[in-house]
Amino acid sequence: MTANCQAEDTEPEVVPELWVDETHEYNVSGEVDGTPTDEFFVNEKWSIVVEQGDVMTLIMARNITQDGIAAVDYTNNIHYYIGGKLYIAQFMIWELAFKIQDHVVHSPLTTCSDFELEYSPIRYDGSVPTLDCNITYEGIHIYSDGVLPVGSNASTVDLTLVHHIRGDWNSTYIKIEALLDFTNTRFVLPDDGSIEFDAGVPFTAEVRYMMMLANPEDFRTIGPVIPTSCTNTTLEYNMTFDSGIPLTVSKLEMRDSFTIYNASGARDSTGYSSMELHGGQAYVTHGFPNMTYKDTQSMKSDPEITIYYDASAGTDDPLQVSPLWVLIPAVVGIAAVGMAVLLHKRRARGSG
Repeated sequence: MTANCQAEDTEPEVVPELWVDETHEYNVSGEVDGTPTDEFFVNEKWSIVVEQGDVMTLIMARNITQDGIAAVDYTNNIHYYIGGKLYIAQFMIWELAFKIQDHVVHSPLTTCSDFELEYSPIRYDGSVPTLDCNITYEGIHIYSDGVLPVGSNASTVDLTLVHHIRGDWNSTYIKIEALLDFTNTRFVLPDDGSIEFDAGVPFTAEVRYMMMLANPEDFRTIGPVIPTSCTNTTLEYNMTFDSGIPLTVSKLEMRDSFTIYNASGARDSTGYSSMELHGGQAYVTHGFPNMTYKDTQSMKSDPEITIYYDASAGTDDPLQVSPLWVLIPAVVGIAAVGMAVLLHKRRARGSG
């Protein structure tokens, strides 16, 4: 007689927790090339570091003064090593812009009334640790001081970036929901702040941001790594290890779908993107048209980022194990929250 046997399902191994460190700083000197300097002063900074495997993601909201100029920004950095040398893929937002009829209004994050960062405790989805992190810029002034009769704080917009982070064995998945809230937004004629636009006039929101790849030691002397190609939708780099092994750092992808919300519900819409290269830095405009003044309450997009790595490579520097790395800064949606996506070609288990 033949025995009929069925193997029991094995429980997936629990992934170690993400390493998370949150910092809130006031009135400290910044650093240039690792040396503290008053040329770069941090008035306030919220930051969170998330590490999984050998990849570190640093997300920051900063109020800084550099060379006497004050600024507020959003910065997202991915840190990794090539041949023992640190490279940082950086994505930075510094302003919003709005188009209504023939008028364009620039609204830098520097005008916000406040910003804050909050994050959840680590939770497990099955065997995988997850984390949520929100960064909110409150009361960004649509107009500069003095344009509106009662001051620029009479017309504001709120920007919230919601990060959902999921750290698996060989990949860290980040989903970002970015939201613009128009509850307190007024649009007026720039040359006559007493005249408000009529309800129903269409308007467009744009997010202006910069992306680059650089080694911190080289940046101040030779600048960022120069891309080998740049179009409105892609940004590509090609590099080589000292050993001659090719390294491909590629590509910036943009998707232009977003969601518009009003009192009746939600509708999908399509935006546009453009990118220009100046000195190795890519300047990107991500636009979201066809919104309606006094009807549109908010808008949201839904970017996704995945950082791949090989936790079982069996080396202190897994980036040197494989001949192929791909860095994909994926920019999707509002606030054009785009980020770097690090891909590592996995070495077969047991290979030498």
